[in-house]
Amino acid sequence: MSQPAFTVDTFYGQLGLPESCLLDKRIYKRMVLEHGQLTAADKKMLSEDVGKLTWKFTLKPTTMQLLPYEDAEREYLEIAVIQADLNERRRVARIAEIIQRAIPYPVLLIMVEGSALCVSVAPKRFSQAEKGAIVAEDFLLSPWIESSLLSLDQQFIEALALRSLPQADFYALYCGMVNSVLARTCAELTGKFELNAVRSTQDRRQRLEQYHQIDRKIGSLRMAISKEDRFAEKVELNTRIKELETQLAVTKAAL
Repeated sequence: MSQPAFTVDTFYGQLGLPESCLLDKRIYKRMVLEHGQLTAADKKMLSEDVGKLTWKFTLKPTTMQLLPYEDAEREYLEIAVIQADLNERRRVARIAEIIQRAIPYPVLLIMVEGSALCVSVAPKRFSQAEKGAIVAEDFLLSPWIESSLLSLDQQFIEALALRSLPQADFYALYCGMVNSVLARTCAELTGKFELNAVRSTQDRRQRLEQYHQIDRKIGSLRMAISKEDRFAEKVELNTRIKELETQLAVTKAAL
């Protein structure tokens, strides 16, 4: 018997968030448009690409039995689950960044286009430059989950489910969400979903960024070869590409 098609509602059902956390409240886009130093292009993009924003769930001590967390660098008193319905996905990474920066709470951001979705996370801390301000950093965006669910996607959703996440407090819970998104992002390159990597989360993030930097360098060198007429220069560029491809393979293996 074939499995039913994957939907956004299926995704939320598999997360297993308590009914007590359900909010389902509309967020007006002007709240995001008026936040921070957005360029005219950013505002145009939000207006055109984002159809609707919804505060789906609020995870806090009054809606679930979990302790808040606070130290000198950050406070995790609650976690917001926000859904952004997109008209198109082309600029999804930038849109996710803008929304994450606009909301001062730690956010599990679900970006939806039709029946497909991806997940954005961004740890938040107190600003060192401006008292009382909150800074979002280390943005991560998962690959798109389509209606034809891949095995990697199912593993990702199971890791992101509430029952699978650490629950010492809201900071531990959010770190578990970040680790799940990071594992799925790395799996797009390695083909394996490995949540409990030997390396630390920060080290894994750095290696992922290193992979993309090397990959971009290779792309630039290949473009340079296509424009180069001198044979000796082409040989030199090809040699450099081979060296970088070796580095790329080593970095990929370390993910």
